[in-house]
Amino acid sequence: MNLEDFRTEWIEDLRVAAEANQSDPHSEFVLDAVDKLSEAEEVENVEIGYFEGLGRRNAKMMIDGFAFDAVDKSCVVLLSDFSNNKEIETLTSTDIDRLYNNMRYLVEAALDGYIVENKFEESSSGYTFAIEAKRLFDNDQISKFRFYILTDKKLSERVKNIKKAPLYGKKVELNAWDINRFFSLFASSQGKEEIEIDSSVIDGGGIPYVSATSGEGYSAYLAVVPGPFLASIYLDYGSRLLEGNVRSFLSIRGKVNKSIRGTILQEPSMFFAYNNGIAVTATEIETKVENGKNLITRIKDMQIINGGQTTASIANAVLQDKADLSEIFIPMKLSVVNHEKAKEMIPTISRSANSQNKVDEADFFSNHPYHIRLEEYSRKILAPPIDGNQYQTAWFYERARGQYVQEQMKLTRAERKKFQVKNPKTQLIRKVDVAKFINSYEQRPHTVSRGAQFNMRSFAELINKQWNPTDQNASFNEYYYKKLIALAILFKSTEKLVSSQQWYQEIKAYRANIVTYSIAVIMNQIQRKHPDKTIDFLKIWNTQSLSPELESQLVITTREVFEFITRDDRTTLNVTEWCKKEDCWKRAKECNFTLSERLINTLVSISDEQEEEGIAQREQKVDNQINAEIELINLGANYWQKVLEFGRNDKLLSEMEDGLLSVAAHFDTTGRIPSDKQAKLIMQIRNRLFDEGLSRNLKA
Repeated sequence: MNLEDFRTEWIEDLRVAAEANQSDPHSEFVLDAVDKLSEAEEVENVEIGYFEGLGRRNAKMMIDGFAFDAVDKSCVVLLSDFSNNKEIETLTSTDIDRLYNNMRYLVEAALDGYIVENKFEESSSGYTFAIEAKRLFDNDQISKFRFYILTDKKLSERVKNIKKAPLYGKKVELNAWDINRFFSLFASSQGKEEIEIDSSVIDGGGIPYVSATSGEGYSAYLAVVPGPFLASIYLDYGSRLLEGNVRSFLSIRGKVNKSIRGTILQEPSMFFAYNNGIAVTATEIETKVENGKNLITRIKDMQIINGGQTTASIANAVLQDKADLSEIFIPMKLSVVNHEKAKEMIPTISRSANSQNKVDEADFFSNHPYHIRLEEYSRKILAPPIDGNQYQTAWFYERARGQYVQEQMKLTRAERKKFQVKNPKTQLIRKVDVAKFINSYEQRPHTVSRGAQFNMRSFAELINKQWNPTDQNASFNEYYYKKLIALAILFKSTEKLVSSQQWYQEIKAYRANIVTYSIAVIMNQIQRKHPDKTIDFLKIWNTQSLSPELESQLVITTREVFEFITRDDRTTLNVTEWCKKEDCWKRAKECNFTLSERLINTLVSISDEQEEEGIAQREQKVDNQINAEIELINLGANYWQKVLEFGRNDKLLSEMEDGLLSVAAHFDTTGRIPSDKQAKLIMQIRNRLFDEGLSRNLKA
């Protein structure tokens, strides 16, 4: 796929989405562009909402969204320039200056109090931004401003520099995401924009290193990084330098370690001795030898997978304490993995690097059996045909980032069309989506409102508790999958419905909060008033749509939820922050929201649902036994021989377990295939050995 094809298909998708969502292509562009940047870990928790107004001296203020990065303390502001034309237009230097000034004027009006003093509409995204930006800035919680221009145009080749002067004494970073940049992101094997670090600027010409080990597609190095350089690149790239799980951990547990800070300020020469250092991955490095020293001069796709708190604390010491870092040196373990193996190996390296930390297994969730099972179901269970179509479609579950795109990369245009007919993009769901759907249904809207990373972590912890590695986990079955898709339809339909409401058109804000709270409110009201009833999720699956009664209920509930979250008696002025608090949800549960008789009459008995679940669980147990035997054979006798040797060498096996693994290790020579029951037990033994240190990447 070339750039022109990519842009044409993207605009076609946006027009289709606009028609389906009763919105417009420009609004859909903003939503999708922000989604792409979020998926690439460029931005996080963006509050999307268009705002336009006049500031001082009639300066035009405009934004499409904003965010505040809790990890690197940056203020993120976004504005779009969408042409929606067939031919690719050019984004000029004049356009960039105009769009940047539109955003800058709002930031200035927020920080000097103009927005509040002139009583702009309190429900507008501009007012919400102004309140939060001023609060954070006054508390020294903004370290820099990151401005984003999002466009389907192509950046003019004449534009060589878009650097801007500091704003209110803070660094300004201006990013123009044009169609070329979005296409590069689409084509990236990592599903994210490459970060390339020039370490040749360090005194001495680079980072001193020694080679540690190397293998097929992998090499490792031990190095020493000067403190000023580490602080500098973190201040430049911020949280984008941190691997996603590390960033999630820091956003929850806090960035600055008092002990690390104390060492920096009081005993800088002892920092190397006291600190464990950082672990880093990359896909390429450049090196040189100078004056007999091995030096790293460039690092591509650098990601800090362990030591995020160390890095953030060092950078914070520069910002807050104006610390002298000349005596600070940090040990660095660098793992270089080639592009082909990066997606597979980097999560494993990251998991191992953090095995002693509180960045726990919940963070390394893509390869969890729960997600593997959902992926398997999504590939084999087709949705019923709708709207008179004679073909069935699939809900494509993207267990790992970029799977949907990667599946299409090598297809011809005709093959892509065929793939997209079977797997429409409107039926693409990701891990973070599943977390939103289920936590909304299970009445945790305050958790969902805290953003994708926090919600995903919370959901992962719940699944880890529910998933028993020594059990068949039959509750995660075909009915569970169909109910999950029904929840996806409920969530996506609610998003569309909110966007189409006249009252929402006037504010265009808080949609994410309104959606999750509305679903949670309906489930809570049913639970309280009709505890033996529930929504007919199987009917939603069979029709691939909501009933008219449920849609009518959502029209009522979404409006009531909006009025509830914006009520004057809320304890936090910022609505989005208020929705994150458990107190907000506690109040919501105490309210008497409307539950229509029309909806009540469509509810089904919980006992009927439990019966469906019971049938599915029994079928899943049978499938598990068959699948265990198939997997055992597919892994091969050599694989099981290695598992057996690991267990014996570390004296981890009982006599019975040793005997079972021996059967698996020799089935190719004895012809004796383990029974269904034995295969299940052998898999349980293997899973236990994983916890004892057996490599999950073990090859036959």
